[in-house]
Amino acid sequence: MKHWLIAFSFISALAQAEGIFTAQLPDLKNNAQSFAQWKGKPVIMNYWATWCSPCREEIPEFIALQKKYAGKVQFIGIAIDDAKDVSTFSKQYGINYPILVGDANAMELMRKEGNQLGGLPFTAIYNAKGERVAIELGRLKKEKLEGYLKELSK
Repeated sequence: MKHWLIAFSFISALAQAEGIFTAQLPDLKNNAQSFAQWKGKPVIMNYWATWCSPCREEIPEFIALQKKYAGKVQFIGIAIDDAKDVSTFSKQYGINYPILVGDANAMELMRKEGNQLGGLPFTAIYNAKGERVAIELGRLKKEKLEGYLKELSK
């Protein structure tokens, strides 16, 4: 019985990871972007909004880490916000990674990732195989995230 539970948990985790990589959301130009295009390298998916103070604090750190780990790790911002506000914000901050925009669809993805409360910011971290290795609700400190990145980019 114990082995069946372990196998079921593993298959369930795999199905959840596959689920996110079959999803798609529009980018800032309203073009549908499939998450599958980023599979094959570690992915940091960050759900955020322009009005969210902790989001505003962590995004500059994400920009710096995307630059530092360019080609090894891919950050993706998933804004649960108005596309026009997100576009203005992205230009002001100089965001150097893909930004997708969603509303109910993005909220549903976030719930599937394990954020039942719907709080922001929320970050899901995947390894190169597309397996979710961590989720973080609330502001993710640079030091903690860099610990994950060092391990994932080996």
